[in-house]
Amino acid sequence: MPLPGAGGEPGYEGFAEYDRRQERIGRQVVAAFALGLLFGVFGVVATHVLPIGVTAVFNPYGYFLLAVYVGGTAAGIGWAALCSLLAALAPLVASMAGTLLFEGFDTRAWGGGSAIETNVLLVAIFGYGLAAYVARRDGIAGDVTAGLLGGVLLADAADKAAPGWVEYVPGFWLWPAAVVALLVMATIALLRGNTAGRARALASALVIPAAVILLAPPW
Repeated sequence: MPLPGAGGEPGYEGFAEYDRRQERIGRQVVAAFALGLLFGVFGVVATHVLPIGVTAVFNPYGYFLLAVYVGGTAAGIGWAALCSLLAALAPLVASMAGTLLFEGFDTRAWGGGSAIETNVLLVAIFGYGLAAYVARRDGIAGDVTAGLLGGVLLADAADKAAPGWVEYVPGFWLWPAAVVALLVMATIALLRGNTAGRARALASALVIPAAVILLAPPW
């Protein structure tokens, strides 16, 4: 009697597809952790070696876009949660180890602030990964979710670029803000599968920064 999946059995194709799916999930989990470590190490190097403009773009927007990638490509909501958690925690672990190569531990290498700010950033990155999974679903709900994910990042970038706002960062305007905007727009477009969906998502993305400018102008 042939073993399950050994060939010549009615359910063989189903077993083969199941195996392929499990392999894809396993590769994705490993990739989420490995990319998180890589991003964390690069964040340390950027903080200490590269120009401040590169650091301002990568930290924290690079981590959010990583979470969007691993969450948006997950095979299910549970796997999206696991991969998003790895994408949030792995950079922190890598940065703690990486800063040993420099003078002491520098929290600016990841999160850029106090322990409370770092914890908030961890939760936000995890939430972004879960929301990215929703943003890959069909329909208007996915379009709006993808737009809102990008809109929050655009509003944050505008906050850093405009003098007089709370999070203003000197030098963030012009090219760092432009790079963040282009990356966010490209990510929104990739999350949606058709032109109409991309248009709705991009329109939704502009709602949050527009509301921030109108309700809390820097002037």
